[in-house]
Amino acid sequence: MSGLAEAHGVVGDRFFPATIASDDPFAADELALPTISLGNHETDYDFEYTKTIFPHFAVSLGGGYVDAHPPGGSNTSGWDNFEITPMWQFETDADGEFVASAGMSFEIGGSGAKSVADRFTTYTPEVLFGKGFGDLPEEMALLRPFAVTGVLAYSIPGSGTESKALQWSGAVEYSLLYLQDNVRDQGFSNFVAHLTPLVEFAMTTPTDTGRTTGTINPGILWSGQYSQLGIEAVIPVNRESGRNVGAIAQLHFYIDDLFPDTLGRPIFGGN
Repeated sequence: MSGLAEAHGVVGDRFFPATIASDDPFAADELALPTISLGNHETDYDFEYTKTIFPHFAVSLGGGYVDAHPPGGSNTSGWDNFEITPMWQFETDADGEFVASAGMSFEIGGSGAKSVADRFTTYTPEVLFGKGFGDLPEEMALLRPFAVTGVLAYSIPGSGTESKALQWSGAVEYSLLYLQDNVRDQGFSNFVAHLTPLVEFAMTTPTDTGRTTGTINPGILWSGQYSQLGIEAVIPVNRESGRNVGAIAQLHFYIDDLFPDTLGRPIFGGN
């Protein structure tokens, strides 16, 4: 697959790039640093490092620095709470280009600055999946490069005054690499062949009172053998979600490809 045959995120003939606004369903060694988001009078600088412990089981650590400057208010900045997420990739179907995982996220209350972070811990069980459409019939061959990913999660705050919430997010993506290698040769340059246009969404629905909030994020990713660069617009779905269009960009490293014999292999049971 044009230099990606052994890469992170490959299921059968399908390469799933690491998405920005929603988690990807792979228990793999990777590093997102930095992720920079602009919008709603706030700039966030985030990171996430994921380490495999056993094959198909990984733990990620994430955090970020918040710089908020609300109109008419005082500026607020500081580290947000850190988040730990164990994840088990329990299903990988190469023929069906399908992968599924389950995880449990712990946002550690009080680990960030008092000015921006909650003092209570939030627990979020989640199910993640990815599905490519390479099994479509020949008359629909141009649709085979499409793939979808999704996350369904339930946020449970450790404070009785905060609402539980259903979090649902995902992406619809079209792989030019899959089109070039598995449908028909388009004569793309090496750079163009590694582009993936996509539209992501990230929504939160409270279980008691309040409206659904979230964003729609159209953008593009460029994925190489060892790293990935992506940029997306961040469009609020309603006024409660924000009044301005923002942007998010991420530099992502595939540690399992960069260091396959050391940092990129599971601590236990790795080959």
